[in-house]
Amino acid sequence: MYNAKDLRQYTKHLNVLYVEDDNQLRESTVFLFEPFFKEIDAACDGEEGLALYNKKQYDMVITDINMPKMNGIEMISKIKEINTEQKIVAISAHNESDILIDLIKAGINSFILKPIIQKEVINTLYPISRDAYTQIQNIELVNELNEKNEELEKQLKEIKSKNNTIDTKHAQVEKLLQMATSNDEEVQADEIMPEYFEKDEDEGDENVVFLKDDADDLLEYFNEISEYISLALMHSNKDDILEISNIFSKTSSLLLRYSPYLDSLAASMDELSKALSEHTDEFMDILTNDSDSVFRLFDAVSSDMHRYVERFSVESIAMKNSHHIHDPTTLSIRQIIASFVEDELESGEIEFF
Repeated sequence: MYNAKDLRQYTKHLNVLYVEDDNQLRESTVFLFEPFFKEIDAACDGEEGLALYNKKQYDMVITDINMPKMNGIEMISKIKEINTEQKIVAISAHNESDILIDLIKAGINSFILKPIIQKEVINTLYPISRDAYTQIQNIELVNELNEKNEELEKQLKEIKSKNNTIDTKHAQVEKLLQMATSNDEEVQADEIMPEYFEKDEDEGDENVVFLKDDADDLLEYFNEISEYISLALMHSNKDDILEISNIFSKTSSLLLRYSPYLDSLAASMDELSKALSEHTDEFMDILTNDSDSVFRLFDAVSSDMHRYVERFSVESIAMKNSHHIHDPTTLSIRQIIASFVEDELESGEIEFF
């Protein structure tokens, strides 16, 4: 019904384990199978076959039944315990028909009768090889879809983080402007925001930039924060909050290497680290009840730090008004602390944006 060409269109993609205790038959059958399959491994008994199976993934297993040490039925049963979907073909003699029921119970897909005849082998293996190849394609498709979904989720997370940061920064600048102006003076944020951020162009005399190792460490630290917050939210695990505290502690220590230009930022990071470690329960309550606001503020801090690293790996940190650059970030940190440490919050002074 099928020919060798029909069979090979599927088998050329498959890895096969062939188990046979008769040395001469094993060699001749491997010689018969080699032109068809992508790769074929041979074993002399069920014990060796199972050992090979545990080391490698096979699309199909073809095995004899009567073998020393471990027979085919035992090996098939153990393989099915590992992978219930494994494609298995048993080879049996005509006088072994009484064990076919046991083979069916063990979960074989089909069987080949001895002596092995090529035409019968082709007709037997064709539908199984076709199904095995389809299984490979389905797995590849699922993996591809999962990868695309992960990429889309990553992009969505980045977009959400950027939107959160923009909203938070806009609100923070308005807050800073209100602090800097009298109540009688009307100020338009969209007019003053460009001027506000232009002030950081005035550099000092020194050339101080982030060292590469420090820049890499900072990026790694702040890439981990949202993950730990998510884990803390999902599992109510205080250890994840302590990991966030540890990140800010390490960040503070790292920033102090660039004293005095980053002292205020380092101090706020250290303050947040201590607040998280000392008020873990309170932070967990805020995270549970208002996770969106928590993520929004932490996103703003992380986004700032990524921008700092990108910019100050090539430009000097030693600016005469460097504190001005860090005001929005320290404000975000103060807002985080104020959200779960009551003593830090004066009535109506600092709220979530």
